[in-house]
Amino acid sequence: MKARAAASDLFISELESARRFLQRAVDPVPEQLWAEQPSPTYSPIGWHLGHVASMQERWLLPGEPQQYGRLFDPTASAKTSRLKLPDPCELRAWLDDVLERVCGGLRAGRIPGIFGLPETFLVQNVAQHELQHAEHVQVIAALCEKRLHRMPPVLHVRPADRLELPGGRVRVGSPDAARAYDNERPPHEIELQPYWLDRTPVTAGEFAAFVQDGGYREARHWTSEGWLWRKRHDMRAPLGLPEQQRDAPVTCLSWYEADAYARWRGARLPTEHELEAARVEPAGVWEWTSSWFLPYPGFRPYPYEGYSVPWFGTHRVLRGGSWATSPELLRPSLRNWYEAGVREIPSGLRCAGGM
Repeated sequence: MKARAAASDLFISELESARRFLQRAVDPVPEQLWAEQPSPTYSPIGWHLGHVASMQERWLLPGEPQQYGRLFDPTASAKTSRLKLPDPCELRAWLDDVLERVCGGLRAGRIPGIFGLPETFLVQNVAQHELQHAEHVQVIAALCEKRLHRMPPVLHVRPADRLELPGGRVRVGSPDAARAYDNERPPHEIELQPYWLDRTPVTAGEFAAFVQDGGYREARHWTSEGWLWRKRHDMRAPLGLPEQQRDAPVTCLSWYEADAYARWRGARLPTEHELEAARVEPAGVWEWTSSWFLPYPGFRPYPYEGYSVPWFGTHRVLRGGSWATSPELLRPSLRNWYEAGVREIPSGLRCAGGM
């Protein structure tokens, strides 16, 4: 009985820690911005808050009715239909109420689970889910206030010699079935060829040299799809480049732009597993890789089919973490993914090449 109570306390502590991170993200944001949609890439902040409460209710209070039906179910509502939301006070109250009921259930020994996964999985997954949406809240707020490209806080890096890595057999993915997302598992071995890797992400000043050298005017630096994207949207530089700190990592890049810069340098983007094997420290931006978002051998979808599966084969992988990412999520195996043309995210790159 004591062991069960101690486990419940740990679960509750993890959920409350995630809520504090979310509160720190949302408290500075004026409530009039909660229903704004500054980019088609994102839902409004208010929708993300409702989604957090809805998913916590769905997974940790099974059998209880969903208060707002399927409004906060991403599989049932398009982003364009998520602008009509409950009042901010109502959303805050709902978040508090759901967490209170969840904690009450955990204290009473009601710990929902998924067959074949550790007992701790669902609670930890819901806590991590909240941390992910807290990052979205920070990014959307920065977009609303037209400051995403200014890297709050500015993280300065200094260009340094490259890392040279031997490659060989390496183990990738996560062995932690209690905490890892489905797309991080199962862990497995791969073979890497010897490679080099930038020690730090490319800075805004370094990327500006590519722009000044005509990088956005010459198709030879771009993939065919990237060049079409650049022309269609009349892209001439990364989002807000003149306002970015020259010695901070360049940010708000699409995959197409990151790939074009690497080609201009006579290099390439690293694969996601080259970054994972190198164990480089996150430096404030998610880093584009050359890898498509694909399942690992032996992949099993959980906690539901739609978490990862719909995005396989159409999105590119980013690794690392941004200034808005919770430290609780910063593990080497964590995978992020976006379509190649998305650039309203805290994204950058580092270059790589063969040895």
